Amino acid sequence: MDIVSAKPTLIEQDGITHHLIDIITPEIEFSAGDFVKHAKKIIDEEFKKGKDIIISGGTWFYIKSLLDKDSLPDCKINKELREELNKLDKIELWEKLNKLDSVRAQKIHPNNKDKVIRSIELCLELNMPVSEYQRKENKKYKSFWYMMDFSREELYKRIDLRVDKMIESGLIEEWERNSKKYPNSAILKNTIGYKEFFDYKDGIYKTKNEAIDKIKQHTRNFAKRQLTYFRQNKNIKLIKSADDIND
Repeated sequence: MDIVSAKPTLIEQDGITHHLIDIITPEIEFSAGDFVKHAKKIIDEEFKKGKDIIISGGTWFYIKSLLDKDSLPDCKINKELREELNKLDKIELWEKLNKLDSVRAQKIHPNNKDKVIRSIELCLELNMPVSEYQRKENKKYKSFWYMMDFSREELYKRIDLRVDKMIESGLIEEWERNSKKYPNSAILKNTIGYKEFFDYKDGIYKTKNEAIDKIKQHTRNFAKRQLTYFRQNKNIKLIKSADDIND
């Protein structure tokens, strides 16, 4: 998933050690909890060498889970349970969560099926409402947070340009290869940049150009949600360029 994930190229990685790249394949789920375990191990090893770590990316929940004061519940993914839950529609799922944990249910929209399923999974694994679970204190790291300060217009312009470059770099061909190699991967089918071509294949969109326009639209929508989460963190410093980083 090199192109769709904007993975750093080998040239960009030259001379700089990058971690947690190419460690799993697309048919394997990799949760925020898995990320935290892997990331903490690497950070601790690098700290022992006197080195600092740059955590890069826009996956807000994963980074928050790593650096938040409270740790995530240590609950493994139950594939059999998820397969059964996925057979239910979104309203049935939400009502099931509401019976297990009404407080949690009120915070999740029924359309967010993945989050509802994970919440049900946690309730059953913990044998209690997730909202009542006392999370353990997370390992503390001294961290500095930075985010590029773009206008909405500039951000959307960059997103559209990025998608165009992804297409030029072979995004469609990458989707075709991976969809054949991993035909049962839910990850591929839910990834912005891939799922639109699955929809095109299923006849939802009439042309590939329409699917490409939808990638841009869905990416802009996702960026808007990301900004909402980022703004919740009062420690984030907005920067125009790397010259603004002076901590």
